[in-house]
Amino acid sequence: MNQKNGADHLMMRLAAFIVNKRKAFLVLFLVACVYSAFSISKVTIINDITEYLPDTTETRQGLDIMETEFTTFGTAQVLAANLTYETALSLADKLEEIDGISSVSFYREGDDAYEDAQLTDYYKDAAALYTLTFEEEEDTPRSQAAMAQVRQALEGCDTWVYTTVDKDDAASLREDMKVIMAVVVAVILLVLLFTSGTYTEIFIFLVVFGVAVLLNMGTNYWFGEVSFVTNTVGAVLQLAMSIDYAIILFHRFMEEREHMEPLDAITTALSKAIPEISSSSLTTVSGMVALMFMQFGIGMDLGQVLTKAILLSLFTVFFLMPALIVMLSDVIDRTRHRSFVPSIRLWGRFVVRVRYLTVPLFLAVIAAGYVYASRCPYIYDINSIESAKQNEYLTSKERIQQTFQVTNTMALLVPKGDYEKEAAILERLEQMDEVDTALGLANVEVSDDGRYILVDKLTPRAFAETADMDLEQVRLLYQFYALKHEQYSAFMKNLDEYRISIIDLVDFIYEQKESGGLDFDQELSEEIDDLHQAVCDAREQLEGEHYDRLVFTMKGPVEGAEVFAAVDRIRDMAHEYYKEVYVVGDATSNYDLSSSFQTDNVMISVLTALFVGIILLFTFQSAGLPVLLVLTIQGSIWINFSIPELTGTTMYFLSYLIVSSIQMGATIDYAIVITSRYLALRKCMPDRKQAAVEALNQAFPTIVTSGTIMICAGFAVGYLTSNAVIASLGTALGRGASISVILVMTVLPQLLLMFDKWIDKTELTRARDRKRVIRKEEAEA
Repeated sequence: MNQKNGADHLMMRLAAFIVNKRKAFLVLFLVACVYSAFSISKVTIINDITEYLPDTTETRQGLDIMETEFTTFGTAQVLAANLTYETALSLADKLEEIDGISSVSFYREGDDAYEDAQLTDYYKDAAALYTLTFEEEEDTPRSQAAMAQVRQALEGCDTWVYTTVDKDDAASLREDMKVIMAVVVAVILLVLLFTSGTYTEIFIFLVVFGVAVLLNMGTNYWFGEVSFVTNTVGAVLQLAMSIDYAIILFHRFMEEREHMEPLDAITTALSKAIPEISSSSLTTVSGMVALMFMQFGIGMDLGQVLTKAILLSLFTVFFLMPALIVMLSDVIDRTRHRSFVPSIRLWGRFVVRVRYLTVPLFLAVIAAGYVYASRCPYIYDINSIESAKQNEYLTSKERIQQTFQVTNTMALLVPKGDYEKEAAILERLEQMDEVDTALGLANVEVSDDGRYILVDKLTPRAFAETADMDLEQVRLLYQFYALKHEQYSAFMKNLDEYRISIIDLVDFIYEQKESGGLDFDQELSEEIDDLHQAVCDAREQLEGEHYDRLVFTMKGPVEGAEVFAAVDRIRDMAHEYYKEVYVVGDATSNYDLSSSFQTDNVMISVLTALFVGIILLFTFQSAGLPVLLVLTIQGSIWINFSIPELTGTTMYFLSYLIVSSIQMGATIDYAIVITSRYLALRKCMPDRKQAAVEALNQAFPTIVTSGTIMICAGFAVGYLTSNAVIASLGTALGRGASISVILVMTVLPQLLLMFDKWIDKTELTRARDRKRVIRKEEAEA
């Protein structure tokens, strides 16, 4: 008792300090808001989810090499419908004339480049498919300008453009979030209006929420960079997960205000709310901390930002909200109104009456949910996610797939220099059923008959025939090359047997022409310039400082057991020639994501349940209650993720990892509210059935407020954003919160009632009291 009184006294002193220094805290929050407003723009947003792959994965290592050593030119696929072949051909020529476009791939009859192709690969059902290659990387101003001209040239045509050149996910998300935040704020206003006791509290809540969100967004730059997932949903999740804190404090104030002056009321209310809110927030924080243990780096990214968000929400409620309440206390009194929240005692009595039917049914449902959730069909490719609202990128991809086969571009990185090995690998790749095309320096053809490739070493006679040049002139060129490279053996042996690779000879001729060492007529000089530019383009894309890149396209999907098996075969085949190889592309990225998911899935589930269970153990001082509460929320998680399997849909893996953690950490608060009420009421009510009914009725306003906001926030994100990752996360969160609320409002009171005696027997205080009695009896004996 003395310890409890001591704790209460400490809380009163802390609350009194906060209330007495409220003006100073107001100034501090004002300064912090100005600081945060100017800091938001400093945050670097990462839009590529592969950036968060562990450094040990093949995809991450390969991407780092490609970023350092190679240039990847921008590409685009354009489908134009409802036009004749002649019109399509004319449009291809028009697109190829655009500055910044290096080539437009489209079937041209009689063109040797399309000798092995078929018209239906490019033109089918009055629809034409163009593949555009840009002269620079996709993010350069020239490529951006070229893409704008492409769109201008396509005006008036029925077209679908599939490209990342001018794809601005960040801008699209910003526009989506404006709508989402407007919807969420409208929902919050309606819910708070429904559950409020005074209209002024709505204004106070909005100010507190707004400040907390601003502080969190403004301090994100402390981490240097955040993912687009975190940046987009962070504010919405912060509101949904921490709204309880402000509601608890204000309701405490209104209770104390009935018999106290405003200053005394808020001081007393704050002293009681600090322990209650702090313990409630721990379960939410534990879910976020569990995310940080993921191998996949986005877990750390989201976990640390949302943990900070919850802490800042706590600080805002504890240190800013009391000042606002005192300032507006007179207005609060004048704007009181009757409560719109109905009594649900009738529902409570019904729940209690059917408990022997519902609880066994619940246990059967969660058992089935566990089985079906374990079979949930997860996907790992961003572009395979189904969402209610789709952006142009995904819409265009789907439209192209309706008529033509969309291939998946991959890259194989091997140590530089051995073209014979590369040629063997490329040949074997082309023979694989899963591979459509394969390209590397070792198979770039330079003669019309396909006899020679770019890295072949030719004699003077062979080069003269291929380049259509005079043999004597070519011999002189070979002598000059040997002299410049100090390869004097060429003069001592038969020069006609001296061999130089085509690619090296092109570079040499160009260098000598530019330096004035060799003189050519204008026509030949222009041909040399064009040939050298083509060689440079090939080298930028296919040859690095330490590695060569072999590019190949795969048919069919970008994930699944068959695709992953094909990638393994390609990797094993390359290892026959090299010790060090990297296979990079969407398929390997998805493969790495699926591998890390298996570990992350188990770790997050176990850690979240463990953290929450420990917190509940210390909160309720009972070994039995944590089991009942965790079982209820974990059951809702299993049911949530069994739905994709039952409905024949797919679930994006990241949505599962994030939502399962948030659903456990945040919605367990609903269970805590009802349990706390029940434990308090059963001490003063002889009928425990009535205690369960009353606990349900008293907890309803808090649960309906927080639960409705989380549900609406989730579904708003799910149905109003065009980003498939964010949409998938929002839909799963909204559905999960709905299931949690339903179970908490039905099954949990029944479990508390049916296992009431077990709760008593597993109380830690009961065990301690029993030991004291035993020790006392032993001492007396």
